[in-house]
Amino acid sequence: MEISFLLNAIQGKLVTGGGKGQLTGVSTDSRKIRRGEVFFALRGENYDGHKFIEEAFQKGASAAVVEQVPEKLRGASVLVQVGSTLRALGDLAKTWRNSLSGIKLAAITGSNGKTTTKEMVSSIISVNHSALKNTGNLNNLIGLPLTLLELNEKYDLAVVELGMNDFGEIRRLSEIARPDVGAITNIGRAHMEKLGSIEGVAKAKGELVEGFDEDSFFVVNADDPRVQKIAGDTNCRKITYGIESEGSFISGDSIKEKDFSGITFYMSVGGEGFPVTLHTIGMHNVMNALCAAGIAYSLGCDTDEIREGLGEFKPVHLRLEVSDTPQGFKVINDSYNANPDSVRRAIDELMRLKGCGQTVAVLGDMLELGEASESEHRGIGEYLSSSGVDYVITYGNFGAIVLDSLSNGTTGVHAATHEEAASSLKSYAGKDDLVLVKGSRGMRMEEVIKNLS
Repeated sequence: MEISFLLNAIQGKLVTGGGKGQLTGVSTDSRKIRRGEVFFALRGENYDGHKFIEEAFQKGASAAVVEQVPEKLRGASVLVQVGSTLRALGDLAKTWRNSLSGIKLAAITGSNGKTTTKEMVSSIISVNHSALKNTGNLNNLIGLPLTLLELNEKYDLAVVELGMNDFGEIRRLSEIARPDVGAITNIGRAHMEKLGSIEGVAKAKGELVEGFDEDSFFVVNADDPRVQKIAGDTNCRKITYGIESEGSFISGDSIKEKDFSGITFYMSVGGEGFPVTLHTIGMHNVMNALCAAGIAYSLGCDTDEIREGLGEFKPVHLRLEVSDTPQGFKVINDSYNANPDSVRRAIDELMRLKGCGQTVAVLGDMLELGEASESEHRGIGEYLSSSGVDYVITYGNFGAIVLDSLSNGTTGVHAATHEEAASSLKSYAGKDDLVLVKGSRGMRMEEVIKNLS
């Protein structure tokens, strides 16, 4: 990237250095910066990149984008001042993405399943294409731009997931990514602390397709009425998918779960049917696969690529991973994140896969639910009992509410630490039992599993 490209893209003030020369990359972390990169001094609630500008230059940065110019700075080559470094990072990524107009890009958001769907899409489009995807949690106003800035001429397709917890974020992310294809996996009860209600969630997710036109594709979950409503207000091409709704362009039936080894079903794409095998558990992953097929089809993939790519898909880390324990019971590790809908789905999977032993749910708090936190955790306790779960171990501030809501013979205990939860689990669960471990990301419930060994 030419330095002149950077200056034009972010409309910054050149404080030191010249406008000529090249940059080898972009970094927001002075600890990992490489020679020739430009350092963006981002600010957050608990950090300020301006404290590390000098370190970035000492490690070989060729330029830095800042909001406030340091009083003393040694070794600065090019220093650019902007009103907001976060905004500037997004503007740079947006301009870079627009300069590579030959690359088709799909963007996915939704309350549940967006990461798994993204990975399924990546598996499909990688069969015959060079494709880029975002990794880890690089799905926000920092991570997405950093992902897009990795695009170059060797790629012809890209798929990204977009995350958010407030209004306006998806709109900005969509503006930066300029997707050719968009999908909203579903609308559920997540991030209600700031969004207020499920209607607020729908409004925020719908920002993805506000700028879509007749050249854009919207892959529509026909089984979700809120997604259907968003689609009805959008003027673009639409690919529908579903299991329960009739007339969907992409559908699935004859769904069978093969214990812990996977799921088989029959997929139809525009009337062309074929068998699909997913090497993961979770009946809801059939819907994720249908969505992924719709996205891949919109990007130009055929049914052979869809079938092969889904067959090669591997489960995402910390999402319905099944493992054996030294104690003899199996654990379903679904600890990456949690909201009321995803917890219920995980409980359904626990009960569907139970064998001759007992079922145990180890649950951490569901975060970012705001005023609905108590009622939603109470609802989970009631759902555990109605589903027939034998034993519950809770961890977090709302664990007592879950336990107080248990009935019908379901019992449980509260743990103050991950270690205590693991100890309780080892004391209760035995051979042939099946255990679910789930909670919001901030609860780090995978630590319970680590303490089993």
